[in-house]
Amino acid sequence: MREAFTLERLQQLRAELNVHYFQGTLPAIEIEWSPRLTASSGMFVSRIGPRTRTTGSADTTPGRRLIRLSLPLLLRLSDQEILSTLAHEMIHQWQFDVLKKRPNHGSEFREKMAAMNRDGLGITIRHDLDDAVRALAKYAWRCLRCGRVYERQRRTIRPRHHQCGACRGRLRELV
Repeated sequence: MREAFTLERLQQLRAELNVHYFQGTLPAIEIEWSPRLTASSGMFVSRIGPRTRTTGSADTTPGRRLIRLSLPLLLRLSDQEILSTLAHEMIHQWQFDVLKKRPNHGSEFREKMAAMNRDGLGITIRHDLDDAVRALAKYAWRCLRCGRVYERQRRTIRPRHHQCGACRGRLRELV
């Protein structure tokens, strides 16, 4: 873990961003560094639906809702990239907790992102992490129709159940 970004420091940054950009409306949420998250730099996770009614602390039960940050990918990036990833995931939490919608990268996300980026946060929809993700990949599948290759750290693609996202072709695992 980066010394400058302990979990305590991340929670402090999250609280500051919450007050400044979300008017303090985001409920407390757990943040964790994940050594297994390698397909993206961060992820907002919820085990309940956005419209689920909860009482008391049930909504913030550990493991129910959290922001997960990729330890292997973000360790290689700048402090600014870590901050922008945290802010990106907070926008997803805002969509979920405040707007009561499933997180996505639609117009509401983009408007909030633009407002935050006016202050230089550098939030993007997608990081350019292709080389870093590829370096961690142990498994790969190729589309038999268009040749696109899908790389993963774990064997998460099942050719009988999945197809190419570009052309809907069949996939075959590379060995």
